[in-house]
Amino acid sequence: MRRFRELLAQAAAELDAEGVARAPEIPVGVMIETPAAVFLAGRLAREADFFSIGANDLTQYVLAADRGDESVAELYDFYSPAVLAAIQATVSAAASAGVPVGVCGEMAGEAHGALLLIGFGIRALSMSAGRIPAVRAAVGEHRLDDLAALAAKTLTMESAAEVRQALRGLDR
Repeated sequence: MRRFRELLAQAAAELDAEGVARAPEIPVGVMIETPAAVFLAGRLAREADFFSIGANDLTQYVLAADRGDESVAELYDFYSPAVLAAIQATVSAAASAGVPVGVCGEMAGEAHGALLLIGFGIRALSMSAGRIPAVRAAVGEHRLDDLAALAAKTLTMESAAEVRQALRGLDR
């Protein structure tokens, strides 16, 4: 991050010297997609302007289960308590540093996934345009404090199946 910021400053100085118009500030973010990034999220948050959790890759790397590999694809599940713990740890580290967190990936575009992410404190979700109406409708049906309580509860659950069962309770 520090080296990237140095290179960015160098490029800005070169543009300034050439008289080329540029944005005065360019936010620099970090993709959180590996367990290593989760473990270092507190340190990364001191350097970043924002985090974006890549839910698909994070799930794959936390669970060591490539969704494209038929022999282990059934293990790939972003509702796994391990994945949820990684998301919560990232959000917590970012919040301590005042760094906003967004999520991209299939989880953000699934109504239950989006509700859970909002419960964890995430306020920016990236999804395909076709998924926006369903997610928007689901979000409008729930109170933020209820989603936060559910997200906290999922961190104590034993399996993705148990998490999914709890999320089905949102459909009432």
